[in-house]
Amino acid sequence: MKKSNEASCHNRVSQQGIKVQLEIIKTEARGWGVRSLNSILSGSFICEYAGELLEEKEAERRSSNDEYLFDIGNNYNDGSLRGGLSNVMPDAPSSSCGVVEDGGFTIDAVEYGNVSRFVNHSCSPNLYAQNVLYDHEDKRMPHIMLFAAENIPPLQELTYHYNYVIDQVYDSSGNIKKKSCFCGSSECTGRLY
Repeated sequence: MKKSNEASCHNRVSQQGIKVQLEIIKTEARGWGVRSLNSILSGSFICEYAGELLEEKEAERRSSNDEYLFDIGNNYNDGSLRGGLSNVMPDAPSSSCGVVEDGGFTIDAVEYGNVSRFVNHSCSPNLYAQNVLYDHEDKRMPHIMLFAAENIPPLQELTYHYNYVIDQVYDSSGNIKKKSCFCGSSECTGRLY
């Protein structure tokens, strides 16, 4: 088996760190945002969405402040993977180690995160999120990497689609939550959820 040169392997671009100069900016209608000082080629790695890993129940408890939550989702079918966070991270805080019925995980970037937490939603995004596994094989907890979906000129705000489903987000009382979208795209739906 041939071993790859990790520094030049195209399959490891997301493990090489941020290569573009990113700048956090204040936007007119959407709070903080991110743009690049460089031109970015389509397919380029931008950054990892980093934060605290939570099981679904803990994420639901924190959902009143959902500004920086990224739902990893349930993109696996193997029932044996549903053992919960404590099976894969025995030293995780007990608040995030409850039994998980459907095994969903969420990344919470409120207190721990990086520049990615300031990347805004757009209904016509120029980035896309990609699940990446490299330091473990647990499909429940991929690293979430942001890549350029198109060539992006310098100083253009970087955005990705948050993939909410309208009328499918609920508050703790079971009421449908509604949040307006201010992306300004000609394809804007008017709502995030």
